[in-house]
Amino acid sequence: MPDTRSIAEEMAAKQREISVAEFFERNRQVLGFDNPQRATLTTVKEALDNSLDACEEARIMPEVSVEIARIGEDRLKIAVEDNGPGIVRREVPNVFGRLLYGSRFHSNRQARGQQGIGISAAVLYAGLTTATPAHVISKVNEAPTAVAVDLLIDTARNQPKVIREEPLLWGDKKQGTRIEVTLKGKYQRGRASPYEYLRGTAIVNPHARLTLVEPDGTRTTWERVSDEAPRLPREIPPHPHGMELGELFQRLKATEAKSLQDFLTRSLSGILPRTASEVCRAADLRGTEKPSALTSAQVERLLEALRSAKVAPPPTDGLSPIEPLLIKRGLKNVLGSIRPEFYANPVTRPPKVHAGCPFIVEVGLVYGGGLPAEEPIQVLRFANRVPLLFQQGGCAITQAVANVDWRRYGLEQKTGTIPVGPVVLLVHVASTKVPFTSEAKEAVASTEDIDRELTLAIQAAARSLSLHISRRTRRSQATEKFAIIRKILPRLAEKTATLVGKPVPDLTPVITKIMNVVAVEPVGPEAEGLQGLRLTNYTASEKKVKLFLELPSEALGDGFRAEPAPETVQPELGRASWDTFRLRTNELREVAFTWPRGVRPDASDVDVFLAGVDEAHLLGADPLPGDWDVTLPKELVEEARTLSSEATSESEVDYDAAERSAGISDEE
Repeated sequence: MPDTRSIAEEMAAKQREISVAEFFERNRQVLGFDNPQRATLTTVKEALDNSLDACEEARIMPEVSVEIARIGEDRLKIAVEDNGPGIVRREVPNVFGRLLYGSRFHSNRQARGQQGIGISAAVLYAGLTTATPAHVISKVNEAPTAVAVDLLIDTARNQPKVIREEPLLWGDKKQGTRIEVTLKGKYQRGRASPYEYLRGTAIVNPHARLTLVEPDGTRTTWERVSDEAPRLPREIPPHPHGMELGELFQRLKATEAKSLQDFLTRSLSGILPRTASEVCRAADLRGTEKPSALTSAQVERLLEALRSAKVAPPPTDGLSPIEPLLIKRGLKNVLGSIRPEFYANPVTRPPKVHAGCPFIVEVGLVYGGGLPAEEPIQVLRFANRVPLLFQQGGCAITQAVANVDWRRYGLEQKTGTIPVGPVVLLVHVASTKVPFTSEAKEAVASTEDIDRELTLAIQAAARSLSLHISRRTRRSQATEKFAIIRKILPRLAEKTATLVGKPVPDLTPVITKIMNVVAVEPVGPEAEGLQGLRLTNYTASEKKVKLFLELPSEALGDGFRAEPAPETVQPELGRASWDTFRLRTNELREVAFTWPRGVRPDASDVDVFLAGVDEAHLLGADPLPGDWDVTLPKELVEEARTLSSEATSESEVDYDAAERSAGISDEE
């Protein structure tokens, strides 16, 4: 009979603590390093996210460059450099050479990285696959020199292993950080590539300037389109709704508050003194108890009372949503070459709570133009300003998109699938703690609270799309109607005038009575580009309007002229605007263009907007969108409101009425 005691002792002797670095070394797929292609993207992602977080915390407008070079058949050298505040010398080895080491894990506020795993996991993977130390250069503004460190990770102890450390004169760079890693990787463009990741990052971080140098030498730069840094989230207390019993128990034990009433108002968000008193009474507590002395039964009653209480919504100070204006600017910056025909007003839902943490869902939608019409719509998923490129099928965002009935909004769809159509749909979840499906942070987990908000936000954007499609249909019909009228009426008038021996009547009043629009028409043959715009007031009253153009920035360079001259020209934004025009009934005004040498935009390259006219009374242009930073004269706003309140008819052309208006009788 075997000695069971000696076997137990032998087994006990084998027990030992597992280093977190050892765990992830053996389970690297958990962090997104399960194959060479994903390892390349994950390395770029983690380094870029760290750079953006550091710049924003220091209130520095980010400038980040990513360089990827091939070394041999299956190795890549990835370098990421930023202009952030830098890292002090003593912390460089810990930041890049220890897993679960960081400053944001215990901070209840929105951040891209929180666990302290990402960039050190890339260093771990590089050392594992190529045995090559990571090379880090960092300089803080006050230091005379930068510090250069070569390091690996000691996986048995989860400690940095510094190979070399020395001061370095880093050119004229005042501050910043650069990390270079050599790893087993694979680079190819596609939907889950570093190129797409930076492209997506540029959309939701329009304040950042990003540069990518690919292995073949191709350099792409996404310029910033906003000079305003996003607001810096501040740390906020947890919200009581969604809090678990164990979490509340631990907070009560750890708090320095002298009384339960004080704990409720200072350590939890959304609870005012009056609410705290009501919660204490509901839990059969006085409120003067010492928090750490509460029994388990008392804590359970307290949690039940908190969950039932009417608590104010969580503050949004801990969040940094993109906000509607910048969502539209970011989409225009990256998708501008596609020239979509419609940018929906982005949707931002009110803040809600999940597991005691506030979150906000934002949605932007783009339609038409050069987007493919016979393919599934493009769903751009983001969490805390970070693109999510993998695990699309397992993400709550994708599921919410598929569960919406898009047929109601004008798109083709098979039940439970992504709809088909020329649409780019941007969905962003901002939270102090996004519920990801794994440590790789590649998909948002499905929860009742988040699923509901995703659905409501996507439906709101879909309604804007449906409204645009119906407006486009009506506008197309009006344009066709306008063309028919201008083609048929002159012939009718000429023939009738010849028959009765009278002069051809002026048809402008006839067109005015039939159309009731302000028409904007391009001037110039297509082969020679756009030479001007013709504005005609086919309404019964004088109109005061402002003209705005969006066009390629090179078209506004040296040599651009217009008659009349524009009030403002912004070449960096590709925008020009004119002072208020006064158009009397039936009056025609022209704006003539002279373009820089070698530039010849056509009508499809220029977006025309008109302020002062409601969309229902506008043909050939769009109302001024909300992303123009202008203050319109009060009279233009009132004019548009007056027009929008008028009942307009979209009936077929009444040719009998046209003849009567032209003075042509039945006998004639």
